[in-house]
Formats: sequence, structure tokens, C-alpha cells
Amino acid sequence: MSLQNEPRWLPIAPWLFLFVWSAGYGVAKLALESTTPLNLLALRFVGATLALLPFVLIFKPVWPEKRAVRDLLVVATFLQLGHFLCIYFGLALGASAGVLALFAASQPVLIAIVASLVNQRIPPSRVWAGLLVGLLGASWVIVVQGNFSDGALLGAVLGFVAVVSLSLGQVYDKSQRPECHPLLVYVIQYAFASIVSVPIALFFEGYQTEWTTSMFGALAYLVFGNSLLGIFLMMTMVRFGAISQVTSIMFLVPGIAALIAWLVVGEVMPIEAWPGIALAAAGVLLVLYARPESRKPPVEST
Repeated sequence: MSLQNEPRWLPIAPWLFLFVWSAGYGVAKLALESTTPLNLLALRFVGATLALLPFVLIFKPVWPEKRAVRDLLVVATFLQLGHFLCIYFGLALGASAGVLALFAASQPVLIAIVASLVNQRIPPSRVWAGLLVGLLGASWVIVVQGNFSDGALLGAVLGFVAVVSLSLGQVYDKSQRPECHPLLVYVIQYAFASIVSVPIALFFEGYQTEWTTSMFGALAYLVFGNSLLGIFLMMTMVRFGAISQVTSIMFLVPGIAALIAWLVVGEVMPIEAWPGIALAAAGVLLVLYARPESRKPPVEST
């Protein structure tokens, strides 16, 4: 993982990362045919921790200070536990992978809102407009799909909560900037998530996993694809300044996720729903590419 020179494949890294992330929704839904949300959460985190431990033994990174560990645990609570818990329960309740991916695509919008509120500033009107347009697009897709059961609607709400939790974790991480070796960042987070999720899963659900071929494949992808390959791509893009390119193509997540979910679990996105996906993408583009509003200097009170 110690790249010294910029790799030749860096230009395609954002697109590969986008595909890896988008595929996670359909693959998770496939895994939930053989297990339960809390069991899947625990299996993913335990698997990712065990997969990363050999690299820790090989590279022997320096352990961070207590304050950095504390900050990493806070980030893991929002970014790992909160985010994936809501995603897996949302899928299990009947929400489609495409709908959850719609909310995930709004991450740049929510990050802009959370960052403004944390800095005690009112978010620009274009950010609120982007959020409104994105939610209208998501509502369009939900209405067209016609699944109005309590579980599916609650699952869609959990999809929105998931991206809020993800945004909170990323904003906190950016504001605190815990000093830690990149490898240990994820080992600490995954180990903490494992310690929290395993007893909770056993207490509330017990051990409920049927080890079918599809379950093995889905879990392998979530661990090695999402957790390990995704980490490697993210670390590489951060190191060589290409991570911003991912944000600029986030609007493509719902479409890619819907296509992959169709291939993996046969989840069909109706033709009438695609305008809603386009509307949600427009909301993200409005925030990413609209001309920033002119900021007036604050008026000092006398």
C-alpha cells in the first residue's frame, strides 16, 4: 500500500471506486437473502478486520495517540456503524437498492449543509435547492415503484438517515483530522465496529446465516471489494489529490447501482422512474457546479 510514484491507472481510480461503491447496494441485498441485517453488519466488520490484520503485522505502523483514537472511534460510529446499519435495515425492510443509492448520491449536498452548520453558517440557497430537487427525484422513484408498505417507506427513510450519518462522520473527520497511519485508521474503525456489532447481533438476532454460494460471494465482495479495494483506491486518490473527482461524478451512483441490482438480484427499475433518477442527479449537479453565491461581509454589531 506504499505507493511512491503516481500510478498510471490513477485517472480511472475514481470511476473504479464509483463502481465498487455502487455495486455494494445490490450485493448487500443479495447477502440479506441468506442472513439478517445485524448479522451481515457483524460479518462484514469482522471479515474486514481479519483481512487487514496481516498488513498491520507486515508494515507495523506506529499506534496513534489517545486523542486520535477517540476521534477515529467517533468517525467509525457515524461512518461505519450508523451508515451501514441503516443501509442494511433499509434493504431488509424492502427499500430498493436504487432508492438507497439515490440518497447516497446526495452526499455532497448533505456534506455542504452539515459543514455549513458546524461552522455556524447558513448554507447557500443553491445547496438547499439541490437538496430539495434531489428529494423530489427520490420521491418520484418511490411513487413510481409503487411500494408503499410501511417497511419499504421506513427503509427509504433509513436510506436518508444513512447518508446523513455518513456525512456527519466525514465532516467530523475532516474537522478533527486525527493523525494516524492510513492502514490503522481502518483497522481501528473496523475492530471497534466489530466489538460493537457482534454482541448486538447475537443479542437481538442470534446467529442467523445460511452459508449458500451467493452468501459467500456477497460477503467476499463486501469485505474484499468494498472494504479493502475501496480503501486502497481511496487512500491512493487522497495521496495523489484525485479524491475530488469522485465527488464530481457522484450523480452517477443511482443509475449504476440500479443496473447492478438488476443484474445481481433481478431488481427492475421501471422506465418511468428514470426521470426521477435524472432529477436527483440534477440536484447534485446544482450544488457541485453552480456558480457560488457572492458572500457579503458580516456586519459588525456596535
